[in-house]
Amino acid sequence: MRDKIFDFFSLASSRFPITTLALTFILFLLAINAASNVKYAQGYDTYFSEEHKEFKQYKLFSKDFGTTIASVYVFIKGDDVVNYETFEFMLKLGNALSAIDGVGEVKSPAHSIYNRLGYLPSDESLLSELAFQYGNFYLPKKSFALMELEITASQDKFESLSKEIERKIAFYTPPPGVTVEATGNPMIRYQVTQSIKGSMQTMGMAAVILMISILVIVFRGVVTSKKYLLLPLLISILTATMAFGLMPLLGIPLTETTNAFFPVLIGLSIEYAAQFQSRYEEERRNGVRPVQAATATVKSVGVALSLAMITTVIGFLSMVFSGVPSLSWFGILSAIGLVIAYILSLTFLPSILVVTDRTDREKVQKRELGVTDKGLKIAARTARYSSAVLLITAIVIVSSYYGYSNVNLQTDFFKYIPQDLPAMRKFNELQSLVGSQDRIIAVFETDGVNFDTVNEINNLAKYVTSSEPRITDYADLTTLFFRFGKQPENEEEFYKFMELVPEDNVKRYVAGSTMAIYFTVAPMDWLEFRELYDRVKEEIDFYGAGYGYYLTGDVVLKMFVADLIVNGQNRMTIASFILVFLLLLVVYRSISKAVVPLLPITTVIAVTGGVMYLFGIERTLISASLNSLTIGLGIDFSIHVMERYLEERRKGLSPEKAVEVTVENIGKAILTSGLTMAGGFAAMLVSPFPIMANFGVVSVLAIVFSLIAALTIVPAFLVFTERFNNNLREKQKPAAA
Repeated sequence: MRDKIFDFFSLASSRFPITTLALTFILFLLAINAASNVKYAQGYDTYFSEEHKEFKQYKLFSKDFGTTIASVYVFIKGDDVVNYETFEFMLKLGNALSAIDGVGEVKSPAHSIYNRLGYLPSDESLLSELAFQYGNFYLPKKSFALMELEITASQDKFESLSKEIERKIAFYTPPPGVTVEATGNPMIRYQVTQSIKGSMQTMGMAAVILMISILVIVFRGVVTSKKYLLLPLLISILTATMAFGLMPLLGIPLTETTNAFFPVLIGLSIEYAAQFQSRYEEERRNGVRPVQAATATVKSVGVALSLAMITTVIGFLSMVFSGVPSLSWFGILSAIGLVIAYILSLTFLPSILVVTDRTDREKVQKRELGVTDKGLKIAARTARYSSAVLLITAIVIVSSYYGYSNVNLQTDFFKYIPQDLPAMRKFNELQSLVGSQDRIIAVFETDGVNFDTVNEINNLAKYVTSSEPRITDYADLTTLFFRFGKQPENEEEFYKFMELVPEDNVKRYVAGSTMAIYFTVAPMDWLEFRELYDRVKEEIDFYGAGYGYYLTGDVVLKMFVADLIVNGQNRMTIASFILVFLLLLVVYRSISKAVVPLLPITTVIAVTGGVMYLFGIERTLISASLNSLTIGLGIDFSIHVMERYLEERRKGLSPEKAVEVTVENIGKAILTSGLTMAGGFAAMLVSPFPIMANFGVVSVLAIVFSLIAALTIVPAFLVFTERFNNNLREKQKPAAA
């Protein structure tokens, strides 16, 4: 069965090379055309599935209470903005902005006064008093006022909406000495979308430049004719483009996570082409003609390439177990891309070689050993000291585990995006003025909003706040009443107050028969917050108000993002280990051979985590996939080493000699694969997205460590295992006699 599969691949280059090249070119053009229809997405919608309970509650709360996820904040700044002229300007600008399609209610200190009185007092001392009484949240200080625009438009309208808001702001001239600027989710998301487009182009160019540099430096010793030096890069560009063209067909959007797949694929897909081309050149140096060399290469490296492809695909597809849509999309895209690269490396690449390689066999000279070859000989020597190498490996794993288990998490979405975006800088300024506003929001489904219910909810809020020192304050309908006078003492006064207080203030706390309490919490890490979250639920249950409820809020979602990171990483890692082990066990029918490729990967995972802890590199939503990626990517090197080692052992070479021949013949191809793979991830370092740059650093570390481990730990373990089995057999001989 296996031979028939590789015979099928061989037909593409041996009998239909021109057809294969033409078909590939047509698919490439179709992919370029399809790529223009790619959509964009970002934020919590890409982190949580539609079925995620807490995310559904968050969206329900936002809908019911009018606290939309998307708001635009307009800064009104000056020496003193609390005056009639500036407040009148706020009303005028607010009316213009509210007329924009997609803008809902406009809030500001001026609107708070106008909604209550029906006019703006011309007496500025009274105006100032009312402004701080009714609109204190929108007036952090006398020199700074806020206007909040509630956005009702869908995310795909954010670009046109943001442009229209900026145009309106520029049209209306503020009072002398007053400046007007805008920020908020829609404007940040619009600028992030623009940054995603530029980021992918920048990373793609960086990846191509790195690939060319690495191929010129490392791969030039492999190819006889320099015109074939960049063939692996051609394969990778075709692969990445075809995968990109499949995105709209699969309904996968471009996000701050999935935009990394393009440079990653450029780096990853080179491996298969480099391994194929290396073996093809070896066959040609032995005097074999192009067609026969291509056919022999397909059959000789086909198994190793197939295993490498399948294990890497398993690593990427394990991201589906993360429960995070954006990670699942990234994994699916990368897996599809690797399958494309595998097929192109066994069809398109040999077809090019068969059509263009006209070098006479007499002119093919055996290559001289270069500096890289001599350096690889050092790796071959590790087989002589296999016991020492494995002992050091065990010590490294144990010592690195502490760091691996204590890497910090970053769950704040706004920390994942470029911090130098204009809207992001203003948003950070806003947070420095009004605070982070971290709140646990308790939403209760009551029997009806009346005097007794409001008092009951207020008593519950007081109880929870007094029971938990990490809750610094709370706000509910009762605290709102205090801002407008005093708390009503009976049912009649309650309804009078409800008519007196502006509706936009009330709906922050009441939606139909549903009521909300906003608990302000002290700054803390996600583990402390997880504990507080559970404690608040316990306190509410213990109080026994008798109402159904749920807890929500932005900080609550961040906690569940942390859960996704930790639990998703564990699920992805376990799934990758099990699936790869079972695959290798089926292929080799040997537990020891199935374990060999996994041993260096386990070491790499621990060491990478230790390095992250040592240098303070935080774990993010995307770097949570690192373990499964390391298993999928790094295991390729180990499989290639083991496959060639077993081939040489079957020829009768001793274990030590088999290691030496293996490293000499495929070491440079593996080095090329590893460095180009690392180059693909290193391209992320030029990304303006911190989450991408962070992932690029740790991925490069993992790949380099995997490369070193494949050329040291794998040979050492193979030789150690054989020595151990031989010694065991020798000891059993006398007993058998």
